[in-house]
Amino acid sequence: MFKIDLTKAMVLARVLLGLFLLTTAVSRFTPTDSGYFIKQLAVIGLPEFTWLSSLLGVIQLAVIAALIFPKQIFSQYLLYAYSLLALVPMAMLLTHPVWIDSLGGFPAIGAGQGLIKYLAIAGVSGYIASYYAGHQRLNHFSLKLAWAGVVLVMLWIGGMKFTQIEADGIEGLMSTSSLFSWLYELFSVLHASYFIGIVELLAVLSLVLGLRHRWSNSLGLAIAALTFLATQTFIVTLPAYELSHGFPMLTPSGQFIVKDLVLLAACILLYCQQACSASRV
Repeated sequence: MFKIDLTKAMVLARVLLGLFLLTTAVSRFTPTDSGYFIKQLAVIGLPEFTWLSSLLGVIQLAVIAALIFPKQIFSQYLLYAYSLLALVPMAMLLTHPVWIDSLGGFPAIGAGQGLIKYLAIAGVSGYIASYYAGHQRLNHFSLKLAWAGVVLVMLWIGGMKFTQIEADGIEGLMSTSSLFSWLYELFSVLHASYFIGIVELLAVLSLVLGLRHRWSNSLGLAIAALTFLATQTFIVTLPAYELSHGFPMLTPSGQFIVKDLVLLAACILLYCQQACSASRV
C-alpha cells in the first residue's frame, strides 16, 4: 500500500481547504454574490440582509487564518464553528426548489448539486480542528462525515449522469477539456454521460465494499480523488473565471467546481487514515 505521512496529509488538506475558502471569499464581496444570498433569503421569507455575503467572506478569511495557525485554541474553535456553518447549506435541500420534478420518481438535484458538497466540507473542517485539538471522538466522527460526503456526491451526481438533463449540462464542461473531450469522439452526448456515471458509481460501490475490504476502499478513493482533481481543469478550459474586476474571479460555475478541492482533501485524509490503521495491525 502506498504510504502517506499523516502530518503531510494534514498540511495538504489545510492548503486545499484554504484554496477553496480564498477563491470563493473574494466573490463574497461582489454585487453578484450579494444578490444571490438576498434571493435565497427571500425564498424562505427572510428580509434582505445585504451584508450577509460580505460577512461570510470575512468569516472565510478568518478560517484561512485559523488554517495557518491550527494549533491555537481559538483557531480550532473557529474551524469547529465553520464546520457547523458548512452544514447550513444542506438545509436548503428542504427549503429551496433544488429538485427536478420532471425526472419522474427520481429525486434528482438540480442547483442542489453544489449544496451536497458541503457535507464533506464540514467533515474536513471538523477533522482538521479535532486533529490539532486532540479530540479523538470528534476526529472519528468528522472522518465519517467526510466519507459520507464523498459517497453522497459521487452517488448523486453519478446517478444524475444517466439523465438527459445532466448529459446536456456537462457537455459544455467536458467538450472544452482535453481530458474528457475525446469521449464525444467515441460516444453520443448521452452515452458519454453514461460512461462518466458508471465510473462515479464504481467509486461508490468500491467505497461501500471498502468498509470490509481495504483494497476496495483504496480503489474507490483513488477514483474519487482523480475525479475531483480532473474537474479542476474545467476552471481553465471552460473557463470558469472572469476578469471584469481586473483580476481572475470565479464565476458561479467556478465556485461549484472549486469545492471539489475539499472533496479531494477528504479522499486524502480517508486514505491516510486507512494507511495508518493498517500499519498498526
